[in-house]
Amino acid sequence: MKRFDEKIGKRIEKESEEEVARKRIRKLIAVLLILSLTACEKHAWYGRDGKPGDAYLSLTWQVAEPTYIDAGSGAIPPVFYWGQFYKIYPGYYDLYYEGRVWDGMFWASYAWEVRYEIWEVRGEAGDWYYNGADGPDNYFTIECNPYGPYIQSTYKSTELDSKYELIEENENEITVVQKGEGSNLKITYKKVESKNLF
Repeated sequence: MKRFDEKIGKRIEKESEEEVARKRIRKLIAVLLILSLTACEKHAWYGRDGKPGDAYLSLTWQVAEPTYIDAGSGAIPPVFYWGQFYKIYPGYYDLYYEGRVWDGMFWASYAWEVRYEIWEVRGEAGDWYYNGADGPDNYFTIECNPYGPYIQSTYKSTELDSKYELIEENENEITVVQKGEGSNLKITYKKVESKNLF
């Protein structure tokens, strides 16, 4: 230890105190800079995937309100509001509705079974240093119409609503796709005999 002190003493004699202080400050700054740079290093992390968006379903009617409806899902309560969106889980569902409509000369009864599939849009995948965005929510509407997915015009001609695309049609079934933002809803309308007599 004495030898070390002697070396320092000789160095101090050769250099002024200011120079020694500057060197010590420079060394201290260099050590602090190295420590701060190593502390700023990010640890690698992988972001989470985005959550799937929620799906919502609404029932509406056109021309004549159905007298009986079975939504086929617990998401739509037995007493519900037309046009109100209800959260629904992905899956296949069967809806049944029936009613009466005035066709200009007499009351005609109608009944339809509607099979539809609901799905959620997946969220975006996460990546290094990035959390994926959540999937968008989807809002679907099924119209309960005496003519199925068709709208009856005043001139007795039938036309498909612009938000639907016809996929398949025969005398028993009509399959359409409802176009939404980011996803589609496939709906199959099947004309059936009325289950309830009114």
